[in-house]
Amino acid sequence: MRLLPALRPLRAVAVAGLVLFGACGADDTTARSGGGLTVGGLDTEQTLPGGQVGKLDFVGFDGAAGTFAEFAGRPLVVNFWASWCVPCIKEMPAFEQLHQELGDSVGFVGVNVVDQQADAERMVDKTGVTYRLVRDPKSNLLNWFGGIQMPTTAFVDARGKVVKVATRALSPDELRAEIEAIR
Repeated sequence: MRLLPALRPLRAVAVAGLVLFGACGADDTTARSGGGLTVGGLDTEQTLPGGQVGKLDFVGFDGAAGTFAEFAGRPLVVNFWASWCVPCIKEMPAFEQLHQELGDSVGFVGVNVVDQQADAERMVDKTGVTYRLVRDPKSNLLNWFGGIQMPTTAFVDARGKVVKVATRALSPDELRAEIEAIR
């Protein structure tokens, strides 16, 4: 079927929308190695299994630079989310509850992906999360961790090694079990 030239851009938008919304919240878990691709200066050969996060840097919501090395010596949960991702928003209160419960014994980092900062900040206010929040406007960190959709959550052991990456929403019980597995 031939489309009129005026309708071709609409088809492209429709396909992009299906890809975007279809990816958010799909139900699978991945644990795979990188493909040798460099994304935003980050070598994806370092992704799961066994990638070391210590040299990865980020910029917080407050504009302050940081690195994942700040969390050395304790397990770390890295949750990728966006304000438009319904499953992401649904699971954020469970992350906050465990963050409060576990205190400094487990690090939590929320990574906002491809969002306007104002939209992300509204979502933080709505969900009440207080753990470290960073921005990933070009998906460089998400790609490095092997994420293919949101929500994606990476579990890092106390030595800074990525142990598991879940590319789906996690129930509070699943989240607790994954954290216990890296403690």
